[in-house]
Amino acid sequence: MQKLLEKKQAPTPIKKDFKSFKKLTKNEIKSFYLKKKNSDFLIGLEYERISLDKKTFKTASYEKISKIIEHFASITSWALIYDNDTIIGAISKDETSISLEPGCQLEISLSPKKNILDIDLEITKISKLLDSIANIYDVIFLGYGINPLDSVDEIEILNKTRYKIMNDYLPNCPWGELAPKMMRQSAGIQVNIDYKDNFDAYHKLKFFNLIMPFMTGLFSNSPLEKNKLSDKKSLRAHVWRYTGKDRCNLFYKNIFSKLFSSLNLFDNYIDEILDVPMVFIEKNGKSIPIEGEITFREYMKYGFMGFSADIYDYMLHQSLVFPDVRLKKYIEIRNHDSSSIKMALALCALYKGLSSINPKTLLKKFNYLKINDIDKYNELVVDKALDFNVNSKISAWDTVNSILDEAKNALNSKDRIYLKPILEMIKARKTQSDILIDYNIKNVQELIQFLN
Repeated sequence: MQKLLEKKQAPTPIKKDFKSFKKLTKNEIKSFYLKKKNSDFLIGLEYERISLDKKTFKTASYEKISKIIEHFASITSWALIYDNDTIIGAISKDETSISLEPGCQLEISLSPKKNILDIDLEITKISKLLDSIANIYDVIFLGYGINPLDSVDEIEILNKTRYKIMNDYLPNCPWGELAPKMMRQSAGIQVNIDYKDNFDAYHKLKFFNLIMPFMTGLFSNSPLEKNKLSDKKSLRAHVWRYTGKDRCNLFYKNIFSKLFSSLNLFDNYIDEILDVPMVFIEKNGKSIPIEGEITFREYMKYGFMGFSADIYDYMLHQSLVFPDVRLKKYIEIRNHDSSSIKMALALCALYKGLSSINPKTLLKKFNYLKINDIDKYNELVVDKALDFNVNSKISAWDTVNSILDEAKNALNSKDRIYLKPILEMIKARKTQSDILIDYNIKNVQELIQFLN
């Protein structure tokens, strides 16, 4: 291995070493979302996989995973990312990165691309190199939604300050009892898309929230846990529903109507984020736990321990709120079980196609989907994937088929070919979870053989 690489600390929102007393305003926060975008439409991919020991099929140790990251960084000349003395990832010059989740799940996060082919080339190159290095250390990276063998108590949480604070606080929140499983056991796929302005963001956020349960069902891929099949088709989605009422379920039920009650999306969205209890702040290079004592709105008004809120505090806080579709300087579409790379690319193509259509047109076409029914659909997909009816005339499969048709018609021929895995599922009316259940995959060894 080459000589020790540049030591790069994990990115932190703290930009100054003194207490700030200038009060943060809502208009300053709004400017965070309104910042001018690149004129090109770009799409990003964040792809997580479960890390397993090849010999025991249990969670791979941090010692092995950190060696894989160091080995990868030495070959690629990426900079290592540290949290104190803990290696937590590596990053390239163009800010593509690999990083560790709390249970040593490995995430590949690509810098935004214009074409699906560009995403394909980069994710394939990175994953192939990681897989070949992992083989040296007897590790397997599995594209699957939940750890198939180990329980929460068997997975040691990564020695990262942020994760330790979250692990202490989140399980004690309302609806937070499954937060430890979310942190240690789950793996997903996230696609990021651009928006142009408030109007575009409003309609895209509304549409993607409406179809999110159906995308969760389509990408269900986690029926097996603790070495046996469960009665759920997406255990990962179930776990995320119980990671905090004020975080994962932020916009469910009547709050959706409030969020989309006017075209002032940024104002409405910010108002909801401001009323979420805070987890911690980072000041002077240190993490200071708050553990729900105050909301961000109260922090803006009164401060905390002599500190007053700044935009970097807000950026940290909103990253600790986990709705299925999250607004940043782009839109994050988050609630999909991890799967193969070809499925991740299919998901990118699907969202690229949908994002290139006037969202008002899509909202009109799918007007039979109601905002206040989203929570009901999210409950159904956990157990049924897409085997349920939206109404007396339309099934969930019919809805997904219509969604795919819209995306397919909007894509060019080069991007359209990436939709093939979804086309095959819709034709068979079988999700990945359905197939695993049909094949009666009974344990982790059979699961790995089947998926690989």
